[in-house]
Amino acid sequence: MKSLLGMVETGRRTASVDLIEAYEHVLGVDMWRKDITHSNLLIVDKASRAALLAGVERGDPGPLRNTPTAHRTDVSLGSVVSGKAADWFRRWAVEGDTATLRTNSVSVIAKLPGQENADLVVHVLENDPKVRRLIVASEISRLTQLDWTVALQGADDPTTIPEPRKLAPKLAKGAIDPKGTEARWACTYLLSRMVPVLGR
Repeated sequence: MKSLLGMVETGRRTASVDLIEAYEHVLGVDMWRKDITHSNLLIVDKASRAALLAGVERGDPGPLRNTPTAHRTDVSLGSVVSGKAADWFRRWAVEGDTATLRTNSVSVIAKLPGQENADLVVHVLENDPKVRRLIVASEISRLTQLDWTVALQGADDPTTIPEPRKLAPKLAKGAIDPKGTEARWACTYLLSRMVPVLGR
């Protein structure tokens, strides 16, 4: 098990849903990143992931249009996404008809390797205020486990986030985490806007 985890961490093996479930069974679910506190998260298993990706390959986002994804869903989708599905996610990140679809697409693309994918994620976050708000709120929610409405308020004005000095070290760590372009961007964004309240 330990050597398998090392291969996943070094990128020599993909983290499949089966592998994630095996680690959760042995080590417990708390070893993975906490989910956001949104009350309606899309979580997939192997079968539902296959069905979801089959729809994506046909240009049908299904529940991705209106249901926010859990982090583990983004990782799971990103680990097996086909080139055709990745093209749809890239298109939806910019042109998706709902902010949730654009946000979910950005979150999957952020798990894919390559500078082109990272550049697209940054472009969307810098130019789509609705996606930016949801990504930033997701990072606040995940790191603090604050209620989703409080996380949204914090995304609107980061100086209002409760206990900013407690959150800042987590943001600093997230800003240099190599996994997930959107999380790095959101952590950096939040830190830069929390400067006025961090000295208190």
